[in-house]
Amino acid sequence: MSTTVGKHNWKIDWEIIECSFEERAAILEYEAGYTRYEAEQMAAQMQGYSNKAALKKHIQELKAGEVH
Repeated sequence: MSTTVGKHNWKIDWEIIECSFEERAAILEYEAGYTRYEAEQMAAQMQGYSNKAALKKHIQELKAGEVH
């Protein structure tokens, strides 16, 4: 179920962030030859996060409705 705050659908936001991260990481790992760890860290940084942990924390906050 999606969470709507005002006219904003937060479910879509976290799903887009997560899908984009996973796709970028996969491309970096399989096409560019990075290790999984390197690929995930780089993918998170490409999306403006300091690392994978920061990205995952933000996704959890969005899922919980704790938007920052």
